Amino acid sequence: MIKSLKIFFLFSLIIVLSDCGFKPIYKTSENNLNNQTYSIVFKNDPGYLIKNKVLGIYSSASNQSLYTINLSITQNSTPLITNTDGTVSKYRIEVMITFDVTESNNEIKLYNDISRGFAEYLVQTSEIETDEKLKQAIEIATNEAVQMMSIKIQSNILRSE
Repeated sequence: MIKSLKIFFLFSLIIVLSDCGFKPIYKTSENNLNNQTYSIVFKNDPGYLIKNKVLGIYSSASNQSLYTINLSITQNSTPLITNTDGTVSKYRIEVMITFDVTESNNEIKLYNDISRGFAEYLVQTSEIETDEKLKQAIEIATNEAVQMMSIKIQSNILRSE
């Protein structure tokens, strides 16, 4: 009796979870809008880590890209926790991306906006460990900002078509 009840419960759980009706809202391949559709132009030099993270997400675009994204990226570091002796033990990293999207063939500006990404890190006892935590925080903040930028661009371009 208990074994058949367990089998029934497992079977009903599989049925309920297998057809929940989930559909992704921002699917990158929908209407052929993927990261190769865009070419990236940096208006300023954001630094090695940020530039590589952006170019890693927007892989090398071909000359046939439909849209050009012009990026201006700034990075700010804000102390969050200051000890009584004046040393800082925790920082917040902010990566702010100001972007505008233009059509590649005629330079008509379609959309412009700002996206931000944040991350925090603790100062370590070793300078090498602190630098590693800083690099990780910059990558996390950049990833958040680029993901938000992608969502904004794709939703706006899909809405305008």
